[in-house]
Amino acid sequence: MSYAGEAPGVGAASPPIPGDHPIHRFYWEAVARRELQLLKCRGCGRFVHYPRPVCPRCLSEDLHPETISGRATLYSYSIVVQPGHPFFVDKVPYAIGVVEIEEEAGVRIPAGIDADESELRCGIPMEVVFKQVTDTLVLPYFVPSRRQGE
Repeated sequence: MSYAGEAPGVGAASPPIPGDHPIHRFYWEAVARRELQLLKCRGCGRFVHYPRPVCPRCLSEDLHPETISGRATLYSYSIVVQPGHPFFVDKVPYAIGVVEIEEEAGVRIPAGIDADESELRCGIPMEVVFKQVTDTLVLPYFVPSRRQGE
């Protein structure tokens, strides 16, 4: 992901913010509304993620954003102990990971994980939550699902 810089007016410890690009603008606009959307191909019906202008499966250019449930399975995770940006200095250790969406096997999203390491293991159900990081930035995080015990 490319970053446009730091959030305006938040100070030196502001988070890196996503750059604005037409191909993924829909995603960030949906996140600001606290929705999770991915591109879906109207040609073959498959989700396309990361956002791109052509479906890698059928080569259709007929892609449109579709809201997904936000339910997923934890595919992989890592505990970060070395901050990669000044914003994260006081947040280590923290978890990042990859989740596989419920709607389609094999479609995975890199994500922030809001959980203690002791709660995590690959294969557990996860669900999206939205955090207001600054006045103008909302980010999706995944947490262990309340469905886990079902």
